[in-house]
Amino acid sequence: MDLSRLNSILLQTFLVVADAGQISKAARLLHLSQPAVSGHIRRLEADLNTALLIRSAHGVSLTPRGACLRERLKDVFAELEQILRELDQTREITGSVRLAASTTLARHFVPKIFVRFRHYYPAAGIQLIVRNTEEVLGDLREHRVGLGLVEGHQRCPGIRLEQFMPDEIVPVCATRIPDSKLRRAIESVRSVADLEPLPLIWREPGAGTRAVVESALKNSGVNLKKLDQAFELGSTEGVKSLVVAGLGIGFLSCWDIQNEVSTGLVREINIPGLRIQRMFSWALPSGELGRLPGEFYRFANSIRSELSAVSVHRWKTAA
Repeated sequence: MDLSRLNSILLQTFLVVADAGQISKAARLLHLSQPAVSGHIRRLEADLNTALLIRSAHGVSLTPRGACLRERLKDVFAELEQILRELDQTREITGSVRLAASTTLARHFVPKIFVRFRHYYPAAGIQLIVRNTEEVLGDLREHRVGLGLVEGHQRCPGIRLEQFMPDEIVPVCATRIPDSKLRRAIESVRSVADLEPLPLIWREPGAGTRAVVESALKNSGVNLKKLDQAFELGSTEGVKSLVVAGLGIGFLSCWDIQNEVSTGLVREINIPGLRIQRMFSWALPSGELGRLPGEFYRFANSIRSELSAVSVHRWKTAA
């Protein structure tokens, strides 16, 4: 085998496909088209002269050689990442990364990224401010933070938004709902229009999740003025608490309900024709990033595919 023919991009594509279990999901994670991802896999299999994946209507699974390659590649890329970081660390970085992030990102992603970042830059600290999307943009605009991570798509003068990774928001309710009338009403939901008379549990105005949900419902033909606005909370945990208590339907990131789904406290409501996808995004100043924010930004992007693949795997496992 001529090892010089191997392409690191093809290997990275294979790793994401192997973790995601579907070409379509891998394409979304890699921000590529499905034909492009399929082409990468075919080229890699041709270069290695072996089948790596078994295709089916439900997705892809690994051949024995594919499974072996996946495990070895994980070790290789982890080692390569460490080598490159060590070579790039020409001088010690000190100070604190000061960033603002909306709730889901602050809870599930920023700490994981920083733990690994700290391995390469042990003198670096972090100051994380948790806000809703509108407030994160305000902090960045007023130069209170060096960079931000947001869940919405709001535009703000002097700030550029750059895609980070995809997410999906799902409607959920308690597995056990004390109010029998409400339970029957939720069980009878067959379309988006059936949501109009039901109690919905909202985040506050300015929250990225709320903006995305309202946009998706409006695009599906729902009159937002007819929706129940009795429950409005300023945190994801508050929304989950009312959902678990059986008071209504909440719209939450798949990341935020993994534990509740796996323990049987909540269940997803499948509504034909409704799929709410969004993009987590960097909020960046219009000028150059400082050295420490810039290093954190580049490091987070370098492990983005790995974080996305873990997200897909954990959600599939929980569901």
